[in-house]
Amino acid sequence: MKKQKIWILIISFLILVLACSALSMSAVAREYRFTWVAMNPWNGVEGIALTIGHFFHTKPTTNLLITIGILLIIWWRIYALIYRTFVR
Repeated sequence: MKKQKIWILIISFLILVLACSALSMSAVAREYRFTWVAMNPWNGVEGIALTIGHFFHTKPTTNLLITIGILLIIWWRIYALIYRTFVR
């Protein structure tokens, strides 16, 4: 892989982490919104998994696998969007 593609991959991952942090921060009360606990991106991932479990009524392991699959697809699409915008 070229260095440019690796940097775009890292940047797209950071954007995904920031999106999960924003999701986590939006789910807590206003007083706790800018604390380290509220900014934890894993809370956003767990929120996505709980939403999937609520709508599909699946087991926790299946929820997490579906969530990881969805996050990988989102990461791939962010990468493709950045690559297509700035490299081509």
